[in-house]
Amino acid sequence: MTSAERREQLIVVARSLFAERGFDGTSVEEVAARAQVSKPVVYEHFGGKEGLYAVVVDREVTTLDNAIMAAIAVPATSYREVIERGTLALLDYIDASPDGFRIISRGNCSAGGFGG
Repeated sequence: MTSAERREQLIVVARSLFAERGFDGTSVEEVAARAQVSKPVVYEHFGGKEGLYAVVVDREVTTLDNAIMAAIAVPATSYREVIERGTLALLDYIDASPDGFRIISRGNCSAGGFGG
């Protein structure tokens, strides 16, 4: 596995754990065990749990932001239509990515996330 493939694998594994257990309920040991690597591999790629969490949250926020921005960029006849499109983009994201929504809605200020 290349370094980039390993990094992606760790992100996928961590995303699942963060969605299931939250930031505080997830450990580097669990991420490493599920990915079948040693803890130093996780630290090498992300510097620690906080760095890994920041990457996962950033990806989810970017995905949601892109979806909403694309939805509202289409010319509209009213502000209401723009709001409806943005709202539908959010609801579509929640439906298509419940784990991602769980991660960003749960948030974690101490780990560089947001919300509470």
